[in-house]
Amino acid sequence: MRTPIIVVTGGIATGKTTVARMIAGPGGPVIDCDDIGHAALETDEVKRGIERIFGTRVLTPAGRVSRVKLGRAVFSDGRMLAKLNGVIRPVLKGMIRDEVFALRRTARYIVLDAVLFFQYKFKFKVDLVIRTVASKDMRTKRLMTRDGMTRKEALERIERQEHLEKGWRRADMEVRTDMPMTRVAERVSRIRDRFLDSRGLL
Repeated sequence: MRTPIIVVTGGIATGKTTVARMIAGPGGPVIDCDDIGHAALETDEVKRGIERIFGTRVLTPAGRVSRVKLGRAVFSDGRMLAKLNGVIRPVLKGMIRDEVFALRRTARYIVLDAVLFFQYKFKFKVDLVIRTVASKDMRTKRLMTRDGMTRKEALERIERQEHLEKGWRRADMEVRTDMPMTRVAERVSRIRDRFLDSRGLL
């Protein structure tokens, strides 16, 4: 039987990673696409492409790609961001696909934590897509507390993802996280158990 895949997607500070870990629990591994994206920056193919676009100004003294410098280089510049995505996307998609295929050998089910799931158009079959949502005020407070951002910086980060809204609306269901985590955990547990039971995995 094919290993089921559950995708958790949504905007920054909506609790996406927390929900993905809740769904995975002790039985299912999480593929964190952000972590894989960081690893993709270290591949020779991506580094060459980034240097071709940005030169050495986005590199550290040790010659590695600086995510901070890279972020500044594409901030508020849609054209440069599109060029960067063109370099990273094919490598990242391949790395995520390989991870999915490797985990299918042993996992009962797989949870994919992927903010850009709808933009990447993966070819492997997905069984359930969950979108995490929270109020803008809650997300702003989380970013200020978690990442030490100013209110202005937090709002800018949130607004930079607004163009992804069309994709997120295609999710099969939503989980709100601007409520006590005990209630979030209860809802997520019900969703996971219902899903696994429907596939004879409980």
